[in-house]
Amino acid sequence: MLDFPLYVDKTVAEENKNICRGFIRVEIDTGIKIKINKGVYPPSEDSYFLLQCIDIGKEKVLEIGTGTGVIAIHAAKKGADVTAVDKNEKAVKNAGENATANEIKMTVKQSDIFSNVEGSFDVVVFNPPYLPSDKMEEAWEGGHEGIEIMEKFLREVPKHLKSQGRVYVILSSLGNTDKLIGEFSPPFSFEEMGRLPLFFEKLVVYKIIVE
Repeated sequence: MLDFPLYVDKTVAEENKNICRGFIRVEIDTGIKIKINKGVYPPSEDSYFLLQCIDIGKEKVLEIGTGTGVIAIHAAKKGADVTAVDKNEKAVKNAGENATANEIKMTVKQSDIFSNVEGSFDVVVFNPPYLPSDKMEEAWEGGHEGIEIMEKFLREVPKHLKSQGRVYVILSSLGNTDKLIGEFSPPFSFEEMGRLPLFFEKLVVYKIIVE
């Protein structure tokens, strides 16, 4: 379990009872055991921060880029009908093993964003590659401005959202987030759910809905 301070805007906290006011501590389900296989992005501060900022009930949930499956497994344990996908075959195997080890039923399959996803969902969760890089070889590299993967994601996500559906993503201040929001507002609205200041960047979780 990672334990670190988070800052969440108090006005958001008042509207979302899952987020406390001011500085808080992440409460992760310590009953969930996560094995990390070689070649799979390990759960880090961003993973647990995103998990803290999302609100999921007994609804249909899709997680893109599931990695070890830590977020998907938490959602399924709360009663959600979860589909978890990752383009990395090793991650798909890892997430499936972790689901089995925790006696969690969820669908896990290989997909490059929505390439192998069918149907629509109440909630879509995505911890995208968000760091600027021209290589786009590692799990955290999001293109020249750190938003190329997110641009592709936002172009495709509306056809996989149910009416009144919502999206949760995490982005870095190192990427060109202002450009991304300007490019996709409308048709989307972006609501900041929480901020995590780190030494060299600030992570922000957004709830996105189609206007």
